[in-house]
Amino acid sequence: MAFILIFAATIIALLWLMQIVFFEEFYQNYTSQQITRSASRMVKRIDDQEEFNQYVQDLTINQNYCIQVFEKVDAQHFQELPLATGENASCEAIQANQDVSKLYAGALENDNELVDVEDIQLEFGGKPLDAFANMTVTNVITSKNDNTYMVIVNARLSPTSETVAASTRQLFIITWVVLAMSFIIAYLIAWTIANPIKKTNGKAKLLAQNNLDIHFDARGYMEIEELNDTLNYAVEELKKVESMRNELMANVSHDLRTPLTMITGYGEVMRDLPGENTKENIQVIIDEAQRLTQLVNNLLDLSKIQTNRQELHIAEFDITTTIQDIVNRINKMLANDGYIIEFNYSEELFVYADKERINQVVYNIVGNAIHFTGSDKKVYVNQRDEGHRVRIEITDTGKGIKKSQIPYIWDRYFKQPKKWKRQDIGTGLGLNIVKGILELHRVEYGVESEVNKGTTFFFYLDKA
Repeated sequence: MAFILIFAATIIALLWLMQIVFFEEFYQNYTSQQITRSASRMVKRIDDQEEFNQYVQDLTINQNYCIQVFEKVDAQHFQELPLATGENASCEAIQANQDVSKLYAGALENDNELVDVEDIQLEFGGKPLDAFANMTVTNVITSKNDNTYMVIVNARLSPTSETVAASTRQLFIITWVVLAMSFIIAYLIAWTIANPIKKTNGKAKLLAQNNLDIHFDARGYMEIEELNDTLNYAVEELKKVESMRNELMANVSHDLRTPLTMITGYGEVMRDLPGENTKENIQVIIDEAQRLTQLVNNLLDLSKIQTNRQELHIAEFDITTTIQDIVNRINKMLANDGYIIEFNYSEELFVYADKERINQVVYNIVGNAIHFTGSDKKVYVNQRDEGHRVRIEITDTGKGIKKSQIPYIWDRYFKQPKKWKRQDIGTGLGLNIVKGILELHRVEYGVESEVNKGTTFFFYLDKA
């Protein structure tokens, strides 16, 4: 609102300056420019006596100019050319008091143009006859024939006091009208733009305080409505994220609580019951402690990826041997549960990547495949040589994933379409970690799946 009023006040101030303060100066500058152009045109016509006289006569009658034209004879003398302007007592009185040599010298000192304004008082028989402001413009011009001419034009200036007084009264009216209209427009703009923005800003602050039970309903210009629609969409997405975050925390808490319960239970049994201090019971405690360590490490890795603090150490390594070691380790771990992980490859291949992080990727994807594979409990890991790249595939035989859900399986809090249960390996955070690591490597990755036909996760690595 203040900006509109300031803008209006600036425009009004400019009008006052142009129409009142500098009006007389503008008027005199404009008149002198017009006279200079007329003098130049006169000299251009000077070789055609008839045309020249007609032009001078037109200026005398239409513009009320008093005109004298002198041709330079030598360095000291000028000869006045006869003009068909008729007799004019005022012109003769003005011209009688002019010093031609002085005007010529003054014009030469000012780039061949001299402008002088003075008040003239004409008298007849010792009595005042007429008084007015007179502008004398002297121009020294060279013709096409290299003849030098001095054109002296006297012009009666119209009084500007009455014009300025009339303009002043008009500007007072315009000033009040413009200020009133500016105030009204500013108020309307504030009502239609500023108030909805204030309302939106207030609710946005509530949203920043994690208040998700708000709705942005401020209306006004199209941009404001689009902003509110976008914020409403953001609120809905935040609600979904909050819901999934709570569910994830519940699932992670479950995974934390279960091994802690088993460690506590087995520890109490070994303490209280004779003969229970066996290697098997100690191994259970070790396994559950390692599961807790893995969960904490995955949470830390997820935090690093999300905050762009995860660093890569790229080096050449044997991807075939690396995957084979992971498969052998998992097969040994799950031998009693009947799971079989089969690794298929044609030759050993080397790649450029961060070996430790690729280990994590393979381990997490295989763990996810084991969790969702079919009743045959089989998972297939395939290595394919594709020229300058190596394609790694991990395939399960489970129920697959609907096409509508595939784009979201990498999301941080995506809920798998299967009732939560404690995993045999992994923590349930694996796929989001996998996504972050592969994107840090800037490699292609994805999922291929059909309902009731299993799922294949794949990614590529650059060959060494």
